[in-house]
Amino acid sequence: MAFSNISIVEATVDHSPFLARVVLAASRSQLKRGPFDIAFQIDEAELLDILEWAVLSDLVCNCHFSKFLVAEADGEPIGALAAVDPGEPDLMPLGAALSDAYCGLGYDEAELPAVMARIEAVSTCFPPANPGTWIIEWVAVEPSHRGRGVCGLLMARILAMGADRGLSRTQISTYIGNDSAVAAYEKAGFQVETRRRDQGFDSLLRVPGMVTMRGDLQVRNSLSEWAKRTKFQIALHAGYPLTTIPISW
Repeated sequence: MAFSNISIVEATVDHSPFLARVVLAASRSQLKRGPFDIAFQIDEAELLDILEWAVLSDLVCNCHFSKFLVAEADGEPIGALAAVDPGEPDLMPLGAALSDAYCGLGYDEAELPAVMARIEAVSTCFPPANPGTWIIEWVAVEPSHRGRGVCGLLMARILAMGADRGLSRTQISTYIGNDSAVAAYEKAGFQVETRRRDQGFDSLLRVPGMVTMRGDLQVRNSLSEWAKRTKFQIALHAGYPLTTIPISW
């Protein structure tokens, strides 16, 4: 049953292992291997350690736990998403937190340039991250809880937070081909703005590029208003979660 025993909470440090899995799932989206897999070329357990370090890092970036909302069912995390305004003071690039994690966990710092170079082509399809835009990222829901409106609840709360900040525009991106995510975001009020394609991006990830969608926050100044407009009919694909990937490396 949709929404049964589901609550939306601000993430804490205790959510960090779950958030690391969310970030990894979101980076992969509908793909078997995402940018983190390609860049670091380590097994999944080690990769999750790096991502959890970044989630907790003093270098606060777009995957820091403080940027996340978490959906919980009976106290257990089942989904999450994050949002940032790129104009926030002291917001660091994702690469800074990942580099901090890589070195902090004992990997060879001299290898960092090669790690980053492996996914250089990914940046060709990133949309601009303009200050004053509420950029939603890292959206993922556990497979066993898809289709219950979890993503809709998370989206409603995060959009209301953006409106409360006085922002008027919101942005979300996903890989081209993640049609279920695009359809769901359209139901949430987003419209496709651009589809960026690049041959190098395609060669690296086996997907043509990224689709970026934008929305207007001014009409969503309360959770109840947004719920009434959309009736939380956010469709989740049976095969993989609604996901976004990082806007900036």
